Amino acid sequence: MPRLFFSVLLCCAAWLIPLSAGATTIIENVTVIDGNGGQPVSGMNVTVADGRIRAISREAPAGLPEGTVRIDGKGKYLLPGFIDNNVHASVYGNSKRRETAVKYADRNHELALEFAQRQLKYGVTTIRDSYGSLVPLMQVRDAIARGEAIGARMLVAGNIVGWGGPFSLTFSLMNESDLTLFQEQWNDLIAQGAGEELMDMGPEELRVAINAYLDKGPDFIKYGGTSHFRYPTLIGFSPRAQRVIVEETHKRGLAVETHATSAEALRIAVEAGIDFIQHPEILSSAYPDDLIGMIVERDVICGLRSNTLTGKAWQEHLEKREQAMLDLADAGPPATSAEARRRAEKRGDLYHLERANAERLIKAGYRITIATDNYQGDAPEFRRDEKPEIQEAGIGSIIAIEGLVELGMTPMQALVAATRNGAMACKKLDEFGTVEVGKSADLVLLDADPLADIHNIRKQAMVMAKGEIIDTAALPLQKIFYTGQSPGDF
Repeated sequence: MPRLFFSVLLCCAAWLIPLSAGATTIIENVTVIDGNGGQPVSGMNVTVADGRIRAISREAPAGLPEGTVRIDGKGKYLLPGFIDNNVHASVYGNSKRRETAVKYADRNHELALEFAQRQLKYGVTTIRDSYGSLVPLMQVRDAIARGEAIGARMLVAGNIVGWGGPFSLTFSLMNESDLTLFQEQWNDLIAQGAGEELMDMGPEELRVAINAYLDKGPDFIKYGGTSHFRYPTLIGFSPRAQRVIVEETHKRGLAVETHATSAEALRIAVEAGIDFIQHPEILSSAYPDDLIGMIVERDVICGLRSNTLTGKAWQEHLEKREQAMLDLADAGPPATSAEARRRAEKRGDLYHLERANAERLIKAGYRITIATDNYQGDAPEFRRDEKPEIQEAGIGSIIAIEGLVELGMTPMQALVAATRNGAMACKKLDEFGTVEVGKSADLVLLDADPLADIHNIRKQAMVMAKGEIIDTAALPLQKIFYTGQSPGDF
């Protein structure tokens, strides 16, 4: 998109949405659930000024400036804004989404901003984009950070280091000999010089390459502990190469995480010192007990796709699985290993394993947060079927929080996972993630108690981002992929 038009769009976004720009706000007589896991505290007055929480007290503060916005919090519940640690706000394409990548290649700035606003619409005030088009993502990230645009705070990774882009062997099992010129160029645009060639490098050469990528400005590094798929599950980097990636990223004070789909690959990454595991439930086999113990001992934060493993999605899986078992009951033994895998896929064996792994990780005491994989997907005009809401921006994050309770957490644990733990994964707990004096005023006000019923997180009376009350009904400002899906009880 032309830079001038993008600048105009951002400026429009800045003045259309805040309902309390520059004002002091006090939320009176509210019950505070601060995100730290302690008991809720009722009858509190929370004062916000200059984008930060300035006071939390039972006594009404004196000397508030003229024009202070007063919000009646009686019977309401105040929480930190939600944090989703795995989204994809840009269009990046894959072997099945070629047309969308071609048509919208030059509109990723607009799409990323629309996505960030759709997340904010549902009370998700911070997102970590763990794979996508780095340059437009950083531009939107910076515009939101400067207050030139309204949207969820963004932290971005760009490429998954070691992968060659969406039309590559490591991502989509596509051979270079089969690619068009556009697909080759698009791979380079997404990889940003940190693609498959890094897997061939020795430690010192890799050290230079990682720093060159860090110099481009990502907020964290995500690398391919394996390739994108589970079969064949290929380990991406050697143990000493992974240590180099972790060391160089940590020198900059940034978090480093991995995508790894086998137990052995995940073990190498944990031993290398990673901070975060994306979708640790997605493994090609059940967890070894000692690996679970290692992750707990090292307090590696884990981002679950609980939105995809619970609720309607899980019930539909159980129905399909039951039918598949009936269909295969008299099939006889498979003739080949490939046929055995096809039968397992029909039964949904790996998906069944994902849920079992997630329940086991929660029971083991992992530090969990939500990591939904909310994504853009195909443009609406290229979809044969309506996209399921479980991975739509915003609502997918809400479903993930609810799903944590179905997987075995208490409502309080689920709220801590989606707030405090999320901020820890961002390495930003000193800045946001809890309702505490001095922190960024990223807040969600609920009309009903989420501890009585986690689904009450849908009953939002107010969303505040950096101290500004957001007109969520107006979001997103520009509708490109947004189809106006029903927000349930919102």
